Amino acid sequence: MKCSKALGKLGVFFLALAFWGAFFVAVPQKARADADDPLLRVLIKKGILTPEEAAQVRAEVEQMKAKERKEVVEEVAKKSGPLPKALKGLKISGLGYIHYDIGVKPESGDREDSFNRFTLGRGYLTVKKQINDWLAARITSDITRKADGDWEYRLKYLYAEFKPHDVGIFTNMKIELGQGHNPWLDFQEHVNPYRAQGTMAIERAGVFNSADLGLSLRGNFGGKLADAKAKTGNHHYDGLYGSWHIGVYNGSGYHADEANNNKAVEARLTFRPLPNVIPGLQISYLGMFGEGNKDYKGEKPDYMVNLGYISLENPMYIFTAQYFRTTGNAGGSWVATNPDGSIKDELETEGYSFFGRVRMPFMPKLAVLARYDHFDQDKDDDIAEDTSYDLFIGGLSYDIYKGNMLMAVFQTVDYDEDAGKLHKLPSPNNNLGDDYQFQLVYQLKF
Repeated sequence: MKCSKALGKLGVFFLALAFWGAFFVAVPQKARADADDPLLRVLIKKGILTPEEAAQVRAEVEQMKAKERKEVVEEVAKKSGPLPKALKGLKISGLGYIHYDIGVKPESGDREDSFNRFTLGRGYLTVKKQINDWLAARITSDITRKADGDWEYRLKYLYAEFKPHDVGIFTNMKIELGQGHNPWLDFQEHVNPYRAQGTMAIERAGVFNSADLGLSLRGNFGGKLADAKAKTGNHHYDGLYGSWHIGVYNGSGYHADEANNNKAVEARLTFRPLPNVIPGLQISYLGMFGEGNKDYKGEKPDYMVNLGYISLENPMYIFTAQYFRTTGNAGGSWVATNPDGSIKDELETEGYSFFGRVRMPFMPKLAVLARYDHFDQDKDDDIAEDTSYDLFIGGLSYDIYKGNMLMAVFQTVDYDEDAGKLHKLPSPNNNLGDDYQFQLVYQLKF
């Protein structure tokens, strides 16, 4: 019976996968031609161009098209008259993740619950306003599903952005005052473009999230890398010798109230050591230091993160590797307690993650992706001994048009005997059941 149910679920998944394939075939040919130009394919086949050089040619063509579009817009603006003052410098954008997921989720005692659902991974609406040359503002709303199944509106970002003058090698600086980016996740999510599938390794483990209330300063080392998009496939965080971000925050994250008077200090340093030889190579360090956002008999747990990261980006491929150690977490929940509820010790954790994405030379909009995360929830065995999990992700993605993307992905998590679920504390003899899912994901962007 269990086998027949599983086969039935797989049948539904493959039916949806067939629908995905039909949708892929139905994508207008013009959308494919931009990245699958027959002339470029012939030049690659004859050895006149490498796939990387062809990608650079495509990028240059896109730049020319963008310039032409801008000139047309400017010409139309001249003929139609000036924009209303309220619309000048105003930009509205949206980002959403639409899922079809089927699989099983783990429960204690080697049990599992199945699921088969359409859902929304996230939905963001962003409004930006350039007020003058040195002052801008941003507000981003975020929808997520609550435990009771209802949709909840949250404020992701709301900050004033100031642009100070360059100071020596510190260039392209921005100050964020309000609920802004933490130094890490926005950077990593512009290297690994698959946030639509799920969160990055350290957020998925439950250490911290992507935004917080505070004051931060970020910028580049030594100006901008020329033609960054053509050379690396990524125009974000395009410092010639790297970039940096330092800030002081509440430390609780954007969907938790501040429970103590502590302020967390957070900093990211990223170096691009060989911009003229290997422009896509970057080496990063993240440090976070503060107290967890929870009270235990009048005592607050220590919170610390040290993370190292290496990334290699190219228009045709991306490879990354990271290693991190933490003491506790931002929420303050990762502690071993005494019988009276006081803190016995903050949990020491350890994790590492590897990610790769390779575009197909014959069809660069189609890519193969894979990721592996390992995380030990209690490295010093304060609660239990076998507290690790291993997460595997593999699949395909297809770029449709300007950030709109389709993904077909398989994900599974293998838990040790004492491991807790993602974000949860370990538990002796927890013995979680199977955890796997097939996902079809559409990333909507405008």
